[in-house]
Amino acid sequence: MDNVEKLMARYPDVEYKFEPEMPGKQKGLYIDNVVYLSPFQSKKELVGTVAEEIGHHLTTCGDIIDQDSIEKWQQEQRARDIGYMLAVPPKDIIDCYHERLEKVWECAEFLGVTEDTFTKAIKTYAKKYSQGLRYKNYSIRFRENGTVGVCEWFE
Repeated sequence: MDNVEKLMARYPDVEYKFEPEMPGKQKGLYIDNVVYLSPFQSKKELVGTVAEEIGHHLTTCGDIIDQDSIEKWQQEQRARDIGYMLAVPPKDIIDCYHERLEKVWECAEFLGVTEDTFTKAIKTYAKKYSQGLRYKNYSIRFRENGTVGVCEWFE
């Protein structure tokens, strides 16, 4: 299973449809438990799109297509933040650490996501976990400048 299929499998109550008639540059749209996806995007882009639309499934109430209020903008941002963390979970960051990957492009390539998605995921973690994150036997420090520090604890 590739990354997109794994994400989709985690949320089987959502229906996923590839829609060639998606408007303009829109890559995805979530309406009533259905995620509509543009087929005109790379596999790496699709990971970010599916993750963001799942973020909408988990958090969004009502129609927020028109970003005409602070509340709608906040809902959009919340869905995006969740999407970034779904696309690049802590385990993936640990895997990059074990592979001794240091550059954004190396990590993105290894994980099968775009550099933009990887960078925004790290910035989202930095915003949410300014003091760091414990994951299993690891401490992960996220910095606003996009760098990450990983410490492995042995018992």
